[in-house]
Amino acid sequence: MNLAPRHTVGLGKSSTCMRHRPALIVLSLLIASFCTLARAEAPLPPVDTEVVRVMPILKKLDLSGTVTSPQASQLSTAVAGPVTAVHFDTGASVKAGEVLLEIDAALEQATLKKADAQAAQAAAEVADAKRRLQIAERLAKRDYGPQNEVEARQAEVEIDIATHEAFKAERDRQAVILQRHKLRAPYAGVISQRMAELGQWVVPGTAAFELVAMKGLRIEVPVPQHFYAQLRQGSEVSIKIDAVPGREFPAKVDAIIPVSDPNARTFTLRVLPEQETIPMAPGMSARVNVSLRTGEQGLVVSRDALIRYPDGRITVWVLERNGAKALVRERRVEIGVAFEGLVHVRSGLNQGEQVVVRGNETLRDGQAVQLAS
Repeated sequence: MNLAPRHTVGLGKSSTCMRHRPALIVLSLLIASFCTLARAEAPLPPVDTEVVRVMPILKKLDLSGTVTSPQASQLSTAVAGPVTAVHFDTGASVKAGEVLLEIDAALEQATLKKADAQAAQAAAEVADAKRRLQIAERLAKRDYGPQNEVEARQAEVEIDIATHEAFKAERDRQAVILQRHKLRAPYAGVISQRMAELGQWVVPGTAAFELVAMKGLRIEVPVPQHFYAQLRQGSEVSIKIDAVPGREFPAKVDAIIPVSDPNARTFTLRVLPEQETIPMAPGMSARVNVSLRTGEQGLVVSRDALIRYPDGRITVWVLERNGAKALVRERRVEIGVAFEGLVHVRSGLNQGEQVVVRGNETLRDGQAVQLAS
């Protein structure tokens, strides 16, 4: 007796499902059509490509060097004496010709005044001798005086002129001595060390300052001797300063110093940055990247074309044409050396093929793409 009601309820549910099934089918078809249409209208991912080409293969040489100054000197006074003034301290920037230190020069100043007075007296005597000579010459012309008087006056003028020249020379010598009581900067730079103090007795040959030029800084790099024949003066290189991380600066080989270190079997390469505003100072460490020709030709692509996987695989996306469509295929490659943003491809690619260099992060094999303009 209880089965009939349960059977009746079951028939009712089945009947309801049958009534709604056509609507569900229509809805499913609409959703499928919408998804298909959405997929059909989805824009193709844009990519940039480049052609695989053959180039000379360069070997990148990464060297460690030190920033040096073209001028670094220990400055000493030219005369002995007590220091009366010190105008600059360690770390100060100075211009060429600026006075760094002064030595007591009271005696030399007095001697210079005496020499000036002697030179002035000698000049007056020359003028007086010339006056007397002119009088003697006039008298001789009128036969009022003997000719030998003229000759005597002429000799007197010459003697007085010679005396005047001697006193002027002495005055100039004393002026030079007086100037040497001031120690001047021979070139513009920074005082890296001050060794003299006020009141200290200094003597020639003992350093009072250490001055380092800050313009024309260069980098000196020890290079293994087997690279000597591959380097050329004027070659373009790049440098990285450890004090300026993340930046690279263009430079040129200024000199190849052939004197070799017999212990390390190295020679010195001097590199000049092309920019003078790089924030570096003597003593800083630097990296120099030199590109050396290997004599080998090979296929190269941009470094951006490579996709690296954790398992060590390296692939590129190669562009293929399928009628009007552009498709991408993943291709495994083996690479060699990297240089100047390029990578030598040893296998996996052919010359003239197109590889994706931008937009290759989320591609799928066989996916249609759009070439970016």
